[in-house]
Amino acid sequence: MSIHAANGQHPYRRKANPDDPPVERPPVGPHGPRPGPNYLGLEGRIAIVQGQVFILAVIVIAQLWLVTTALYELLSGRPGTLGWLVLASAVGFVLALVVFFWPRRRIEES
Repeated sequence: MSIHAANGQHPYRRKANPDDPPVERPPVGPHGPRPGPNYLGLEGRIAIVQGQVFILAVIVIAQLWLVTTALYELLSGRPGTLGWLVLASAVGFVLALVVFFWPRRRIEES
């Protein structure tokens, strides 16, 4: 047992995503929890995360296509287009970072 558990306090629990808002348990009636969510949180959080997942999935697919094309061009003996493929891949990587960090910064500002 930890020191906190011995004192009657709850030990610190790690969160899977520290940016998630706190969630309250649903109200409890005489027959158990009442139906319906009673969540405290940011409006539109689910839409933001779904948008991020969709955009990042498209970027990952494009990155896989770029790597496959670059490997084909390299093995075919035509390294002239590799520079453009590397540039396109770098732009995709930067775009993925922007998609990941931009909503978090906007949420923290508000």
